Amino acid sequence: MQEQLTDLIVQRINEESVQLKQQFFNKHPFKVARHFALDKLLPQELAEKIYAEFAPLKQMRTLNSSGECKLKFMQLKNTSPLLQDLTFAIQDPKVVAAIEQITEIKDQQPDPKPAAGGVTMMPKGGFINPHLDNSHDVAKNLYRTVNLLYYVSPDWKEENGGNFELWDELVERAIVVPSLFNRLVVMETTPTSWHAVNPVRCESPRSCVFNYFFSEKSPKQHEYFHMTSFNARPEQKIRRVIVSAKRAIFNSVGKLFRNPD
Repeated sequence: MQEQLTDLIVQRINEESVQLKQQFFNKHPFKVARHFALDKLLPQELAEKIYAEFAPLKQMRTLNSSGECKLKFMQLKNTSPLLQDLTFAIQDPKVVAAIEQITEIKDQQPDPKPAAGGVTMMPKGGFINPHLDNSHDVAKNLYRTVNLLYYVSPDWKEENGGNFELWDELVERAIVVPSLFNRLVVMETTPTSWHAVNPVRCESPRSCVFNYFFSEKSPKQHEYFHMTSFNARPEQKIRRVIVSAKRAIFNSVGKLFRNPD
């Protein structure tokens, strides 16, 4: 099944390659992370089967803080064979190469574990505040290059909430990319690629399979390092001051342990 999924994903990316590249290099009124959205990634029946494989909420770990509220599988082995096949299909070198052709980000490679990705479900009220992902892989040797998000909640509408947001460098303005069923969103990851998920408003959970690609080379042509860093929304002024101070402390500590020799 893994090979079949890989071939279907590569075929769909290649079919829309011109349009996807236009999306990725599109100039927005204000600067956000480059990205594209590809609809109908897989045949509908297969996408529906993937959604059905998501485990009951009680089997997932709850992540609940001032910055996020979601349910996540921390170990890929705890998911179903189909979800594992899908994850490894997305991590296939042929998919990496197809994405590289669109983004023109060179020398990308799959997650070496894979350990960074997984599956998430976001129940009513779930959200993720603006944040930056870890800049590196688990071993802190490779730079993250792109974030790949595959949404599988049937009949999802923008008014349901739970939609992907891309924020400008100051985290003042955002554009919304609806988390539509069977949609793949690919976003570059850099020191300023702030992104978020607005609160889920409906009773059904928003379900997502997420992955990352990596590179030995810095996407920005210079060295940088940061841990997962949360910010607050513009209206959360006091929280923004607090999380900014925490972010500076965590990143300083993270740098100390990056190269323990």
